[in-house]
Amino acid sequence: MLKSAALFLCGFCWLYTFHTTAQLLTEISGLLVGSKKSISLPNPPNFPSNIPLRLGTYENWANELSIQDLWIATPSHYRDIVTLANWAYANNFTLRASGYMHNWSPLTVTKANRFVKNVVLVDTKAALIRMALTQSPYANTMAVQVQTGVTVTDLLTFLEENGLGVYAVPAPGGITIGGALAIGGHGTSVPAIGETEPPGFSYGTISNLVISLTAVVWDPAQQTYGLKTFRRSETETKAFLVHLGRTFLTEATLMVGPNYNLRCISRTDIPSDELFADPTSVNADTRTFARFLNESGRIETILFPFTGIPWLKVWSICPNKPRSLLTRTVTRPYNYIVPNTIPEFLSMIVGNASNSIGILNPLFGTTERLLASVGNLATLSFDIWGKSKNLLLYVKETTIRQTACGYAIITTRGNVQRIVSRLTVFYNHLLRDYASKNLYPINGVIEMRASALDYSNKVVPDGESPSLSVLHPVDGHPEYDTAIWLSILSYPYSTHQNEAYQTIESFIFREFHGVDSVVRVEWSKGFAYSLDEGGWTAPHVLNEVIPSTFPATSSLNGWNYAISVFDKYDPHRIFSNTFLDQVLVKESK
Repeated sequence: MLKSAALFLCGFCWLYTFHTTAQLLTEISGLLVGSKKSISLPNPPNFPSNIPLRLGTYENWANELSIQDLWIATPSHYRDIVTLANWAYANNFTLRASGYMHNWSPLTVTKANRFVKNVVLVDTKAALIRMALTQSPYANTMAVQVQTGVTVTDLLTFLEENGLGVYAVPAPGGITIGGALAIGGHGTSVPAIGETEPPGFSYGTISNLVISLTAVVWDPAQQTYGLKTFRRSETETKAFLVHLGRTFLTEATLMVGPNYNLRCISRTDIPSDELFADPTSVNADTRTFARFLNESGRIETILFPFTGIPWLKVWSICPNKPRSLLTRTVTRPYNYIVPNTIPEFLSMIVGNASNSIGILNPLFGTTERLLASVGNLATLSFDIWGKSKNLLLYVKETTIRQTACGYAIITTRGNVQRIVSRLTVFYNHLLRDYASKNLYPINGVIEMRASALDYSNKVVPDGESPSLSVLHPVDGHPEYDTAIWLSILSYPYSTHQNEAYQTIESFIFREFHGVDSVVRVEWSKGFAYSLDEGGWTAPHVLNEVIPSTFPATSSLNGWNYAISVFDKYDPHRIFSNTFLDQVLVKESK
């Protein structure tokens, strides 16, 4: 007992020291970043004098895409967005909505903007932050009207204060609602066996909760851009629900339901070989990914490289606090201290060390797993209970900065275990193969979660599923009801990284796509890898594979239809960039 207490105390002291050091390094990093100087650029011509404008930098989450000396406008009212749109149209500029830049893919700006400066980022965080409860047109549900600069954390806090909540949201709460709607932000949530979906909730994306939305669109009669509200029951609305930045939303009305309590248990006692076991070798007692998914409907697994014990999180709806003395009530989100206390500066140091001294990578994987275990123990976060917000949000802006490729494998519930088993076998084999050559291109974790699909009729009866949602139901396969979200993280610029990610992507499409599942890319993360240029550059994936994974183009739900709607309401492409112009191209079928 004394030995256990001593280990606990040492772990807690170490954690406190680590946390304090991380805070100090964050402050140093901020000073260093703040010391960068921008060059002098002439002001954009005829820019509206009443809208503040400054030069700034756009950096994606892993700092792989860093564009300095971009113009950033800060509107004070949603009507300023319309003013900016008409100015951009008249002066050959483009507008890109900007939030907290928790994104990897070049949906906002691209490498081309290092040289081409006819773009203005529109900071939505200052003006577009209004929230209000409103009447829902659907029985037994509530609704919230929210502007697109509001963060997910602020929205859930507002809902909690009014006794309301949602079922599934992205784990990082420091992203805007506008950003979440642009890419189809999701969490981890499927119906547990025997669970009934109550009115007001969706197991899919936030986009599937939309009742109506307001966008800045071209008015051909007036020959100007203006605001237009689209109701979910209107056919064209489904194109805007996941728009990738091809439009500018100012607000949305979301369906919500009564708040509820969750319990989350973290486990690091199940070997990888058991949790991800081949389904042909399991029995009733085997603790598998599929078993926990069926029992709770809400799980996440994190497998650290070169380790055999994953971190498993299991959430369950739990109206009353369990009687267990080990269960801690939480009254705020972000309860996992260690993964949320890695400043950008320290991430860069660790990443450079792992890239320079490859043999350190197995040690880093083991250390990360131990830190997670010690951190959860030291902060009593291995068994927590509370209001939904405080358990749904668990990734802060200070989490480790790594690059990530991301995919969703859409299949049947009964096929889940086979897929996660094949994925982990391949992942471990790939790491060992590279390690035998003293190469460590993948030095982060592999995360897996699961979601139900965006069934609109179960949420908004007279609406349709978001056209470009990764969770759009698959044409001809009503039996496909579950999406397995896969993210493979790594420090940027690791040797042979493009090759490794390309190998992973090829395996996923070859092994799962079109067999008994469909693979779609996760819009906000890495995909379409080429050897020389890295992510988002392989033409075959961008222009052939991705469009083919969405509903048939002959359908009004299809890829071509969504692009037609974007072109109709923004014919001058002021809400676009070179990457979107390359990807959002109609199929010629």
